[in-house]
Amino acid sequence: MATTIYDYLLRRKADLEARMLEAQRRAQAPFEDELRALSLALGAIERGGLADGAHGHVGLEGEPASFATGASRRGRKPRSAREMILLVLGSGDAAIAASEISRKLTRRWGRAIPLAAVMLELQGLEQTGLALRTEAGWVRADQPEVEAEAEAEASPPLAISA
Repeated sequence: MATTIYDYLLRRKADLEARMLEAQRRAQAPFEDELRALSLALGAIERGGLADGAHGHVGLEGEPASFATGASRRGRKPRSAREMILLVLGSGDAAIAASEISRKLTRRWGRAIPLAAVMLELQGLEQTGLALRTEAGWVRADQPEVEAEAEAEASPPLAISA
């Protein structure tokens, strides 16, 4: 009898988890569509060279994101959103959707970072070569292209003489 109750509870738990994920996807779908459209529009503006100096937003790249700051309760160094996203991307080999990354950040660190902020960080990571966008989602790059180029320029080839 105990195994049947146990089996029933396991099935019920799996069913509830699947229903929760599906409900979350349905709830986020309209926002993800709008976010995707906004990202495409911003990308087109940036590629067209119209983003520089528009509306006084010059030099914002070097500023830390306001959602990434905060005091640590335990005396530990607080992690930035970028560091946490890289840790989430590095924790598995499979591609992860931005909404799933946002959910994992909330679950693991208790930091509710908005999906739009996660998307901005991911786009910044993509530009620096730390993350790659695939059809299935986002993955962490093994070695950033920027670092690989810097290493290639910094270290001259070894010369062996006899």
